[in-house]
Amino acid sequence: MKTAHFFLLLVLAGLAACIGQPIDEAVSGMYHRAWGSVYYTPKSGTLIVNGNKIKGADAKTFTPLAETVGADKHTVYFRIFPQPQVDRATFRVLEDGTMRDKDHIYIPSFSDGDESKLKPLYNVDTDTYGSFKGHAGWGYDKNQVYCRYSTPVDVDRETFVFLSDNYMKDKNYVYAVSFDGLKKRQMNTDSIQAVSALYLRDNRRVYYFDVASGDFLEIPFDAPKSVQPLAGPYIIVDGQVYSNGKLLNGGEADASTFTCLDAYYSRDDKHVFYDNAAIPNADAAGFEALQEGMAKDTHSVYYMGRKLAGVDPGSLRIVNPLYFADRNHVYFIRSRPENADFFFVVENADPASFACNPNKGFAFGYDKKNEYYNGMTVVSSSW
Repeated sequence: MKTAHFFLLLVLAGLAACIGQPIDEAVSGMYHRAWGSVYYTPKSGTLIVNGNKIKGADAKTFTPLAETVGADKHTVYFRIFPQPQVDRATFRVLEDGTMRDKDHIYIPSFSDGDESKLKPLYNVDTDTYGSFKGHAGWGYDKNQVYCRYSTPVDVDRETFVFLSDNYMKDKNYVYAVSFDGLKKRQMNTDSIQAVSALYLRDNRRVYYFDVASGDFLEIPFDAPKSVQPLAGPYIIVDGQVYSNGKLLNGGEADASTFTCLDAYYSRDDKHVFYDNAAIPNADAAGFEALQEGMAKDTHSVYYMGRKLAGVDPGSLRIVNPLYFADRNHVYFIRSRPENADFFFVVENADPASFACNPNKGFAFGYDKKNEYYNGMTVVSSSW
């Protein structure tokens, strides 16, 4: 027994060494120190063998400066990549997230398609430039507010503030993020406040910005206590449930029994809802939201609110976002559920042994005999 316990301790110690210790978890969970080197892992706690060694980094002096930025005594690193263009001696990351050295402000170069560099930010006043803490890509200087780090937006610089990730205001307007920039609405902004990530309110109305139409939707209410924010797109105003700023199911939802199930589904004591409408004949009492838009009740399986004819709920098994199985078949989702034939049976696939390889894309799957791509047999399996 003592030998077994000793062996277990050795195994646990080995695993701890493989995982490594975050250098400064309060700043970043990405950077780990192990075996005299520094590693950048895409997820805190990921085994070091699945991470990336930072070649040339001095492990003794390396310290994280932000979630994806670190430095040793000689060099600044973005993820695992050295940044020789940055002056190490004067480089710092400010509390609001602004990265700068004596000459430049720096931003990630994602928009250029190169995710390995920090690039200097031009066309701003570098002496007064700062970032809106917690709102990536938003900055300001003494003259201007910027989105995407350096694109000017037409707002009042002195009174501009964030209400939530989606809404801002200044002394004259409320702003919302849309596909083509900021949309604004003039109103008395003194009493405006965020009640959730998606809803605002003042003393008389609740507001929701509908991205599809580019309009602010209004919901009037009678009493201050009649506004109850819920998770996701839902809110209860004057005893009625709204989803995405509109009455849920045309007003036929019971607020007293309403509950959110996940990002896709909700229900009251009589109905199950998806995309602002009730799912016909769904069993509210037995309904269960699963994952990847899948759900089931005692009789049926659903995907994005659509009933999947012929699929057995009792033996349903979700393999990945594109493949699922029951005791009889393996199925593949090939298109959006608006199409009548959006899923099909994978011919000759074995439902008991069917699985996916996490190192390959979602379109790949395999069973004990074959490998599949997009629901079609491609090669004999070597698993």
